[in-house]
Amino acid sequence: MAKRILLVNPWIYDYTAFDFWAKPLGLLYLASCLRRRGYTVDFLDCLERGPEKRFQSGPRRLLRYGCGSYPKEYLPPPFHLREVPRRWGRYGTTPGEIYRKLWKKQPPEYVLITCGMTYWYPGAEAISRLIGQIYPGVPRLLGGVYPALCPDHAHEREFEGAVTSVEPVSVAKELDSRWGIDVGVKSKDDFFTDPPALDLVSYNPYAVVVSSLGCPYRCSYCASSRLYRGFWKRPWEEVFKEIYTVQRHFGVQDFAFYDDALLYRGEDSFLPLLEAIAREKENFRFHLPNGIHARFLTPSIACMMKRAGFRTVRISLETTSEEVLSAENGKVDLCSFERAVDCLVQAGFRKNEIEVYLLFGLPTLQERDYRQAAQYVRSLGLIPRFSLYSPLPGTPELSGDLQKMRIEEPLYHNKIVYLYLSGNAQLYSELQKNEATSRNN
Repeated sequence: MAKRILLVNPWIYDYTAFDFWAKPLGLLYLASCLRRRGYTVDFLDCLERGPEKRFQSGPRRLLRYGCGSYPKEYLPPPFHLREVPRRWGRYGTTPGEIYRKLWKKQPPEYVLITCGMTYWYPGAEAISRLIGQIYPGVPRLLGGVYPALCPDHAHEREFEGAVTSVEPVSVAKELDSRWGIDVGVKSKDDFFTDPPALDLVSYNPYAVVVSSLGCPYRCSYCASSRLYRGFWKRPWEEVFKEIYTVQRHFGVQDFAFYDDALLYRGEDSFLPLLEAIAREKENFRFHLPNGIHARFLTPSIACMMKRAGFRTVRISLETTSEEVLSAENGKVDLCSFERAVDCLVQAGFRKNEIEVYLLFGLPTLQERDYRQAAQYVRSLGLIPRFSLYSPLPGTPELSGDLQKMRIEEPLYHNKIVYLYLSGNAQLYSELQKNEATSRNN
């Protein structure tokens, strides 16, 4: 008889959370791999959404493309966060409903729980305790970004084990060697053989796709290089096949790309993918929640993005500070940024459709840097969007932050927590108001 494995997407404990094309993609690919090896796979999604009205709050444009809100129950904040003047809570399905769903499932041999952000571990811990009450003695294993970046902290929590990598081959090796779970993944290509198991998800208003792993850059404030060794690209033909398979099986119109470096080597991979999609003349809508690299955007790629149906376009600029830009290995400069914007405009994108990521809270930036960057973006007729800096373990900035603030708890990696403890909350609020005003004008 095939072994039964329960995969779990836990609650989020935080100040804010929104379904911004957020699916546990790695977990759903893993489900497909396990099925291929003969396992019976169950899926418990604590962040499950539906089409009901209670899930339809947020920006109208994002709601149209499948995004939406999670239910929230306000809870007392952890002791560490008592000084943060925001309301903490649990996002997702109620514990009572989760409890009933678990009782209806057959007991598994293993439970695999993912955890995205390092500071979301309370949600993984909470669902682990609940599952332990219903299935006593069943090993509960933790995976995802949190144990990969904070292995020592994760090993101290209430789990039988933790997978301390997110690279597919390394994950498969750990599961096999330590717990005898044969995933059957010997290469990254093996991991992506089949589309993610979206049939396990009860509501699919959109789908997500990833065409590469890692990033060629090593930005000092980013943990990508700790999560993935090097940069790896999927064959574009396989990505194309997956998009159409998902569209046919689930009727999905909206697709969001998860890549950290979507345009890197884009002429050889992303461009032919766009050309193939455009030839099919399907009514797709594509979205780029992650900022794309301006340096790699060419007129031909921009033109094909428009023809293929891209609706949400975000470019990463991060700052106009020459000191910071020069320290990041020439990833972007103002000339390449403006050239990229011109490519998009010439391809038919309106300027009010182009959002620009600016980084807020980086210790090396000052108030004047934020104001100058926002003013520069608005002067080009574009929309500035500040993205809050979140200190991550293994990055050079974090050691200084930890020494200054004397923190070693992953809850302090939370971008909202860091915003208040760094003393920048008032400035950020002001800049956000200016951004909202510029949108309405």
